Amino acid sequence: MRKAVELNAFKGFAIGSDSLVISHLQYADDTLCIGEASIENLWTLKAMLRGFEMASGLKVNFWKSGLSGVNVNSTFLEMACNFLNCRRGTIPFKYLGLPIGENPKSVTTWEPLVQHLRKRLFSWRNKHISLGGRIVLINAVLNAIPIFYLSFMKMPVKVWKKVVRIQREFLWGGVQGGNKVSWVKWAVVCKPKNKGGLGVRDARIVNLSLLTKWRWRLLLPGGRFGRMF
Repeated sequence: MRKAVELNAFKGFAIGSDSLVISHLQYADDTLCIGEASIENLWTLKAMLRGFEMASGLKVNFWKSGLSGVNVNSTFLEMACNFLNCRRGTIPFKYLGLPIGENPKSVTTWEPLVQHLRKRLFSWRNKHISLGGRIVLINAVLNAIPIFYLSFMKMPVKVWKKVVRIQREFLWGGVQGGNKVSWVKWAVVCKPKNKGGLGVRDARIVNLSLLTKWRWRLLLPGGRFGRMF
């Protein structure tokens, strides 16, 4: 793997079959810049940020940023952090709630997501919700919470079973959950309503659909994926 540095509040990478160069990525008020670990790139990055300060009248808080290295010499990384006056970051780290650098096949990587689902169920405790209302909440809330994870990582089967169990217990047992009778199979619950199901989205199918979308865009030579940025 080639050497690269990553500045956490000003972060980045190159992508695609045609070596499409992406110098920075932006989301809301966060910018990701990735480049080769070199003195020249450090000077360029600092000059660019200072230029932004002069042009906008805003001030960059370097100390809130973190510099992380992939296959970068520890001495160089320490010098770069002192040069940019920022904290030394570690990998894995969280970016917009997503664990970057974690092993997506590990169940522990997905544990915060599972705990988030259980916490949301706990917040609904002491509320009387009808069966129809529970179906709506499963699709609108419990199936929406993992979308960000599912867009970038393939969910292991063990995690998928945990998510399905949380949803199934909520569907048939209400906010109290527990081992209630499941009147129909989960596969039937996930069928469309016009086919005799309840229209609940299957997290595994949603996961595969979202990942296939990214793969399709990556396979397009200089196509739609490049125009996203």
